[in-house]
Amino acid sequence: MHQRSRLLVDPKVQWSVAGRVLLHWIAFLVCLLTIGIMVQMLLAAGTESIGVALEDGLVNQLPILAVMILLLPVFLRDTLKLSNRFAGPMYRLRTELAKLANDQPASSVKFRTGDFWQDVAGDFNHVLGQLERLQSENETLRGELKTARKEQEIHA
Repeated sequence: MHQRSRLLVDPKVQWSVAGRVLLHWIAFLVCLLTIGIMVQMLLAAGTESIGVALEDGLVNQLPILAVMILLLPVFLRDTLKLSNRFAGPMYRLRTELAKLANDQPASSVKFRTGDFWQDVAGDFNHVLGQLERLQSENETLRGELKTARKEQEIHA
């Protein structure tokens, strides 16, 4: 199967996941910077004032801050691409279920290679096959009932 051309298949779900990664990134950054500044202040204890040690600690953390800021878009893009592997299949499944719910013909589903929940596609396709078989049997029985009623009317 081909790759998805859209980064966001289900924006609500995918932005929720990306938001969680962003929160984790911020927490990690705050912890990283705090540790770096605290180490700098401890090393400067007794030789520099607290203000100078704090300022030096902040300045020394600028390269780490720059790297982390540069990596943030990479983290978010990778998160969105990964979330495509579960949001895409569920979007496809929801689309076909909505068709069934609105009495429209649905198609069997096949997820892309690498997508999660491959077994769900098989389960859906099995249920869809059963539904189509039952609908066909229902139509056949309706036809037979209609024919039987007409014959009954003729003989009555």
